[in-house]
Amino acid sequence: MEVNFFADFSHKSLADEIGRIRLFSNKIIDTRSPNGVKKDFTDFIILDNIYQKALSSDDIDVFILFSGDGHFSSITSFLKNFYRKEVVVYGVNGSFSKQLRETASSFRVVPDEAELNEGFYKHVFDYLKSNRSPTYNEALKEVAAKCRNRAEKQRAVQAMKALQDAGIISERALPDSKGKKRNMLFVDWEKAGELGFYNDNKR
Repeated sequence: MEVNFFADFSHKSLADEIGRIRLFSNKIIDTRSPNGVKKDFTDFIILDNIYQKALSSDDIDVFILFSGDGHFSSITSFLKNFYRKEVVVYGVNGSFSKQLRETASSFRVVPDEAELNEGFYKHVFDYLKSNRSPTYNEALKEVAAKCRNRAEKQRAVQAMKALQDAGIISERALPDSKGKKRNMLFVDWEKAGELGFYNDNKR
């Protein structure tokens, strides 16, 4: 297996990564623009290397690409349809081209939904463990209060929905101290542990 890293290492934040990259591979291609030109040539250099590798290496069966950039849709389609290669693409959640996903043999969004929701699950469970009579809206409000922006608040709503869809949290109508019925939130701690949502199913 051959692993190549492409980047403009003139940026200090990336230059500091070279030492860590060398633990995995010495195939480090610096794509900085010549003569101080500001245009980023990274995509073109990656594409050129992929085409050369495809044309010169018949023994390669699988190409794995770490990018969500739609500019790579053509090369992905070329490798898959003309060279009969398997092309696996990893892209970052929120910046992964739909066209690139559709042209790949398979793809994975990173982090996935479970990974994105993990922190919110912890907030939900922490609140539910400390509250004897929680409601859905109260739990959601508590978790949303820990969010820094609108996107995180939307993620909190999705995390709560994921827990409900999995049958881990559910609402039951029970009378309160005044005899008035309220929808209370219950947790199936055993299922939460079994499905990996929570690593301690004991309250």
